[in-house]
Amino acid sequence: MLTVCLSMMLHLLLLLIRIAIKLRLSMPLVYLVLMLTAFRPWYRAHTALADGIFLVMLGCVMLSWIISLIRFARRGVG
Repeated sequence: MLTVCLSMMLHLLLLLIRIAIKLRLSMPLVYLVLMLTAFRPWYRAHTALADGIFLVMLGCVMLSWIISLIRFARRGVG
């Protein structure tokens, strides 16, 4: 039973990673994980800077979504 639960959790994690890659969120998520684990002392000392970097990364992702949406609309109309 434990093996089945661990297997299902692993498959769910892999599915979430695939979704993050498709949505272009892999780099911001890697940055967030690193800031909350490996670079925690730096993050605590420079919280505003680290949060600003994260928000800029999310902004770039949203900009790429908007550009993709515009390209898709132009292809559909033209």
